[in-house]
Amino acid sequence: DDYFTSKVFDSAVHILDYADNLKSLPQSPRPVVPPSSVDVSIVERYIPPTSKNEFVDMFTTKGPSLLVDRLVELSPDNGTLIFVYPTKRGAQTFVTDYLAPILDPILRSMVVVNGFSSDMGQELGRMVAVDELPDNDTMKRKILQLCTTLSQSSPGMERFHKIPTKFELLLSSTQEVTLSRKIWSEDWWAKQEKPRIREVISRYFRKANRAQEDQTPVSLVHEVLDGVAQKAYPEGRAEPAGIEINVFVISRSRCTN
Repeated sequence: DDYFTSKVFDSAVHILDYADNLKSLPQSPRPVVPPSSVDVSIVERYIPPTSKNEFVDMFTTKGPSLLVDRLVELSPDNGTLIFVYPTKRGAQTFVTDYLAPILDPILRSMVVVNGFSSDMGQELGRMVAVDELPDNDTMKRKILQLCTTLSQSSPGMERFHKIPTKFELLLSSTQEVTLSRKIWSEDWWAKQEKPRIREVISRYFRKANRAQEDQTPVSLVHEVLDGVAQKAYPEGRAEPAGIEINVFVISRSRCTN
């Protein structure tokens, strides 16, 4: 009757895509390793997510939550989660100082050369989650409330509370990091945004209702992704500012009488 039976260990454990359509995701907790087995866990994000799906239920037990799934994996013997996530200010800095100076000229040229609506360029350049990210104070308050909720026995959590434990926020701070161009453009942004960019370009290509011998949706997608990865910043541009991030440290320990 244990959560992890031999059948589970004999097969792959599905890892959720927290940026997916929330209606398609099961409610947390959905750990990917045996509960209460992890000594140190690290969750890091430095650029804004592609949509608000990832964080809309992150601080609650009512839906799919990245935080809940990682916290129930922590050992009750001072298991620790280090959680790094961009602040709203940091996300805005990323868009204005890192991404837009490269992406905006690419999109303007694409719209003019191919005769697409300017709406396409605006949609491609927009990261809708940026302005909806919680600020540091809000995120800290939500994490404190989540720790309180997880420290209490509640429906759906009983199997992870065989022994009384408490979750505690040990550290909450903001820091600044400077992102490597190669890492954020080729690894993080390109891989994260490619499905969205492909969908937007394909949609506007169909709306244009014409076929061009020299351009296809696939070639336009690569024009955007390769341009962001390879094009030089405008001449004379200063080094981008650091990205403000939240840093939280959460521990799990046994309750003492």
